[in-house]
Amino acid sequence: MSIVTLGRKRISAVLAEEKGFTLAEMLVTISVLGILLAATAVGLGTLAPQFDLDNAARKVEMVLNQGRVQAITRGHTTVVAFGTDAFTITDNVAHETIATDTLPPRITVSADGDATFTPLGTVTTPVTVTVSNSDHSRDVSVGLIGEVQIQ
Repeated sequence: MSIVTLGRKRISAVLAEEKGFTLAEMLVTISVLGILLAATAVGLGTLAPQFDLDNAARKVEMVLNQGRVQAITRGHTTVVAFGTDAFTITDNVAHETIATDTLPPRITVSADGDATFTPLGTVTTPVTVTVSNSDHSRDVSVGLIGEVQIQ
């Protein structure tokens, strides 16, 4: 093994020659990472519709709970009404719109009626809201005592 002298430092010839990665090593590493990234992207792409559906079901649950809380807080009857892609919460006594919003794209909503919450937080009749996308659906139900559940 030969010794190379650089100024006051001595470095062995073997260490002086090996610095960093070779071009071939870098290309192989980048290729492997590219293949792994592509495989991951394909896997996540198939999960996106399910995530959107779950997110929309949670949003419907939140809206129904908000309608219930508003009825209790205001001491008035509130109505939560759903269109195919939107909702509205209305104070029936004050004739005031409390909240309105849309749901994510590619999500549709159908309900078997409006959810009418009394000042006690109960509903006048149980309601089931079906949230669906092109592949699956989730039901969000409101029981007589006002309890909201995703099924």
